[in-house]
Amino acid sequence: MIKASHPIEPDAVENLEDALYELAPSNWSLIVSQKDGTGDLEGFFDSEKDARLALEELESILGQAFEKPFRLDELADRDWKESYKAHFKAWSRGTIHWVPEWKRESYEIPEGHHALYVDPGMAFGTGNHETTRLCLESMISICEGKKFDDCIDLGCGSGILSLSAFLLGIEKIKAIDFDPDAIKVAHDNAALNQMNGIVDFKAQRLETLDEDQDYDLVLANIQADVLMQNAERLLGLVRKGGSLVLSGILTDEMKFVEDCFLNLLQMEEKYFEIDKKSLGEWSLLQLMLKA
Repeated sequence: MIKASHPIEPDAVENLEDALYELAPSNWSLIVSQKDGTGDLEGFFDSEKDARLALEELESILGQAFEKPFRLDELADRDWKESYKAHFKAWSRGTIHWVPEWKRESYEIPEGHHALYVDPGMAFGTGNHETTRLCLESMISICEGKKFDDCIDLGCGSGILSLSAFLLGIEKIKAIDFDPDAIKVAHDNAALNQMNGIVDFKAQRLETLDEDQDYDLVLANIQADVLMQNAERLLGLVRKGGSLVLSGILTDEMKFVEDCFLNLLQMEEKYFEIDKKSLGEWSLLQLMLKA
């Protein structure tokens, strides 16, 4: 196992975060200090060749090369697994707790609460990214005191949102992602929580969805440009009285996304309620279509 690492200055963090989000899912992680804004970029790969190829891909998205060479260290399998423990912590909202698998035995779940266990060594996400947290918090708010029959998770990645939807009481859940590797990890996460078969995970592109099907809750944690390109399709997936949750939106892109969706809703004379949330430099747009 090869660990590739590089220190990141504060003024480079934002561009790198954007590039990593565009690249996701990947083997890279960015750990940013809350004190001085500096960061450390780390990636874990099977070989030095894989590490260098991944670096070339990242630099291509950034549009520039890193000035200094990366540090490459060979790790024993145990060292690689242990390194994740320093970066992924358990967290909770409401009655749901997202817990790294290695804390399964030591993390105490209060009575009446639920836990979703995640393997912290997986590169597809543990729910710690701001966009995922925004979605999870929005889902909890939407589902509080309401009964939703079904849900679709678009760009599901590791399946965190889909599996959490089941814990929130939604029984019929579909989840798609264009990346077959992401779907494999989503199935692994389901198995880790004895939730095999609960979610209908499928490798599929958003553009190929059946437009005649609609849902009580539609989750789309995708890039802003993809959300806007598919705005009409996304709105068509929401049943009257249902909710559409859009995330993966940089705060400075929010107005463009909001205008795009609201203009469509007004053209179609649909009545709706709107809510917006932000966390760090990321934002979420929530639309509730009135029956």
